[in-house]
Amino acid sequence: MWEELKYYRQALGINMLWNAYPIVFIVRDGFGIGPQGSTFTILYWAVGLALLMPLNIFRTVFLPNQTLFVCWFSFLVLGWVYWKYYPSPAGSPERLRETLTYIIPVVFLFASMYYPNDKTNIVLKVMVFYTLVASIGLLYSLTKDPHWTFGERAAIKFAANTQNSNPHAYANNALCSILSALLVAGRTKNWIFKICYFLIAIFSVGVLILARTNMSLIGLGVMILIYVTLHGRGMVVSIFKPRVLAIAAVVYGIVAFLLSQFQFASYALGVYFNTFMSRFGSVIYTVTGVEVDQKTASIDHSSVNRVYSFKYVFEVFLGEGSLGTILFGEGYKAQFFDVPAIEALVNQGILGFILFNSFFVVMGFTALQQFFRPANEVSLFLAYFSIIVLIALFSGARPQDLSMWLVYVMFIRFFGVYSTQKAKSTLQPQPA
Repeated sequence: MWEELKYYRQALGINMLWNAYPIVFIVRDGFGIGPQGSTFTILYWAVGLALLMPLNIFRTVFLPNQTLFVCWFSFLVLGWVYWKYYPSPAGSPERLRETLTYIIPVVFLFASMYYPNDKTNIVLKVMVFYTLVASIGLLYSLTKDPHWTFGERAAIKFAANTQNSNPHAYANNALCSILSALLVAGRTKNWIFKICYFLIAIFSVGVLILARTNMSLIGLGVMILIYVTLHGRGMVVSIFKPRVLAIAAVVYGIVAFLLSQFQFASYALGVYFNTFMSRFGSVIYTVTGVEVDQKTASIDHSSVNRVYSFKYVFEVFLGEGSLGTILFGEGYKAQFFDVPAIEALVNQGILGFILFNSFFVVMGFTALQQFFRPANEVSLFLAYFSIIVLIALFSGARPQDLSMWLVYVMFIRFFGVYSTQKAKSTLQPQPA
């Protein structure tokens, strides 16, 4: 029993490190507890590392995905060299913050190598309730936030600037909750627990709609498409089984009852979903010029910035830049595009572009393998979640980004890493 509790403690530490911001924003900005700014986040990560690290470090370690590690660590070393010897013409970033950007992910990777590959199911179980607490905390905080109004995206306003928030953190958290709950439900024998996990997944879909981020909702749609493509025949066969029908009926009854008791919730979900569809039409119009709907044919300014980023790369950097600039880039964090795939090229040249994007090429091929032959429960979860990470490659973050590097470390440690205690299964689709 005590041995299992140790793995739950370490699993909590893993979730605190790679998915920190939803809880951090609630405690720091929603409840006003602890120091403001990055100090609280660093302390939160430190607690996560303390939970993850074993009491005895002289014990068995488990190797990560070595190909992903080589791609990421090579880019990390290149970034450090550029930071020290080829800074941006505008100057170098803050020393302490940048130092932690390089140290924390490496320490996280080292600590996670003590977690055994055959206990990854515990990571998912902890993830279900960790993400659920974050979603409940979000909704509770919104009811107490005087700066939040109905119609805004669901997110915690920053205490230092009540005009800004980060809905992507809660949308991705809800997506993690959906995936982990469904995966755990698929491997749970007890029908009561199975119903509870399905209800958590449905609740998280509601939170995802309230957060109203294009990336997460589109990512969820792609994941559903992949799952139906791989398991469509099995779904048709299993859906008519008495046990499945009974569980579906109970879940439907509970959801219908709750929505009838809280009619404002169903109204809010409808309003937010319609708003998302309108904004999605604006994004399509901005990027392609195609009018999905005459009512939504307006410019989406966040998409405009990314369109201009591509224009800068092809018209200025590649069109007018010298050979030396194209080969070696403009300097460490010289430009900010919100499109990491091309920002690596502009800031760190050809080598930076190759090293950074090779990580995602390997990730994509590994995801294809894991859909059919998952190494473990977390690896299958990451195969679906990689859709979001690949979308973010063209829609958010930076090549040197601490929060994203912690996500990459999660992939490096568990993605496609098979346990030595069991043989690889035959090549066949796995139920999620």
